[in-house]
Amino acid sequence: MIRAGEGPRIPSERSDFIGTLLSAGSRHARRDIYILEQEPGPPRQAAPHIPGSVEHVVVAAGRLRCGPVDAAVELAPGDYASFPGDVPHLYEALEPGTWAVHLMEHP
Repeated sequence: MIRAGEGPRIPSERSDFIGTLLSAGSRHARRDIYILEQEPGPPRQAAPHIPGSVEHVVVAAGRLRCGPVDAAVELAPGDYASFPGDVPHLYEALEPGTWAVHLMEHP
């Protein structure tokens, strides 16, 4: 169990973005689960992950633009999106206090 505000926090060097790792995958469960917190400002640009990676995002508060650089979508609280993680992609908070649940699925 991890309580709110606990867990290793991983800040971005180029945007106001923090990922908190809730659960790391294993060789039997190739997925990682994070809480993403982001404030408006420069988007977090993410390099492609291993081929076949898929990212899943559910916004809990605020508004978030995310997805492949050339096809990002805007999400509001309760919205869900899934997109390939093996292409350049981004995360951009459109409102203060934006946070989301993020699942990274690896092949």
